[in-house]
Amino acid sequence: MPNPAILVIDDDPSITTTLSSFLKAKGYNVTVANDSDDALEVVAAGQHRLILCDIYIDRLTGLDILRAARERDPDARVILMTARGSIGTTVEAETGGAFDYLAKPLNLKDLLAVIERATRNSAAPAEQPPTEDLQEFGGMIGFAPAMVEVYKRIARFAKSDETVLILGDSGVGKELVAKAIHDHSKRSGKSFVALDSGAVAGSLWEAEVFGALKGAFTGADRDRPGVIDGAQGGTVFFDEIAEIPLEFQAKLLRFLQEKEFRPVGSNRAKHADVRVLAATNRDLEEMVRREIFRADLFYRLNVLRIEVPPLRSRRTDIPFLVKRFLDESCEKASKKLWLVGGASDALAQYEWPGNVRQLQNVIRRLVAMEPPGAIPEEAVRRELEAGEAEDEATGLDAVERQHILRVLEQTEGNKTKAAGILGIQRRTLYKKLARMHSAHGGSGG
Repeated sequence: MPNPAILVIDDDPSITTTLSSFLKAKGYNVTVANDSDDALEVVAAGQHRLILCDIYIDRLTGLDILRAARERDPDARVILMTARGSIGTTVEAETGGAFDYLAKPLNLKDLLAVIERATRNSAAPAEQPPTEDLQEFGGMIGFAPAMVEVYKRIARFAKSDETVLILGDSGVGKELVAKAIHDHSKRSGKSFVALDSGAVAGSLWEAEVFGALKGAFTGADRDRPGVIDGAQGGTVFFDEIAEIPLEFQAKLLRFLQEKEFRPVGSNRAKHADVRVLAATNRDLEEMVRREIFRADLFYRLNVLRIEVPPLRSRRTDIPFLVKRFLDESCEKASKKLWLVGGASDALAQYEWPGNVRQLQNVIRRLVAMEPPGAIPEEAVRRELEAGEAEDEATGLDAVERQHILRVLEQTEGNKTKAAGILGIQRRTLYKKLARMHSAHGGSGG
């Protein structure tokens, strides 16, 4: 396929001459314009889908050329260049749909790489999974046998009012499963209230779940309803149920058995008309053996059970998930991108330790970082390698381990507060704690 025609625009003739000679030697058909009037005339003719333009020309700027070119042809590839870059012009170039933004003096090798990428990105998108196949169940997409089993259990368990324990690795979509159970149940017209158990301080559990009356403790300046009150008639979902402290586990068990609760500071019991769902990515049976999770609470939660498969065990679903996430992200960013070459294979073959959530975040970052057009394999692999580097950066030494343990002690085990003090994301703290656990025979969390 022949190289496309390139329009080169700069008010400095020496620059357009140099660039024209260089690009013609590489096989490109080059048209030159040294002022904005000539440039707009050539753009209006619509013969150039690839434009290399200086930001500062004369009475008009490269941003004006960008707007004119994109109005004439939304798929036009406009590469802007400037010796006087600023945050303002960079942002305006990005929001205006510029393919790339280069600083002068230009490195001709880098310029050629950008032009070749723009040329490749003007090709038609590779065939994607048909849209009509993207039927979803409760926000979930998947046709692998393990996911069909999840759907069957959701449908069956939605008819019951028993507790459901949802198991699966981090990022598989356990809350989506819980919400789907609620949405297909007789309680669907009432509230679905999710509680992140890892975000509640040990001393506040009773007030958070059961509520508290005014004056019940320091700072209680008004009656505060708990999540049970907020979900009356509906469903309460305890995410990360393994994080509930032992001292509250007995009270939660009593509530599950009696369906009654007493707000902090109250002498009167209240009836609860709620269904309870719970989820965890941890091995509760092992925690029961280690006596850090009550056996009777485990059995009370484990009446019905759903195990959500990791993404690596249902690779046939990955292309459909990629299409859904790519379509969503492109719509939000007002960009058009697609995968080419081995990009799809790179995504399908990756192990995805962070599961569906990690895949979604990778696609979001690619859409944010890549210019409109084709997403090549190297961009995908670069993003995956960056994620692995972040994971490796969570390795621990003895000093860091002691610091984490001290902060957790200060926050009474509240991992959200601890992560804030440590200056890291909560998921990163969980990774560090998991490494501490495996490296020290289960000590330290």
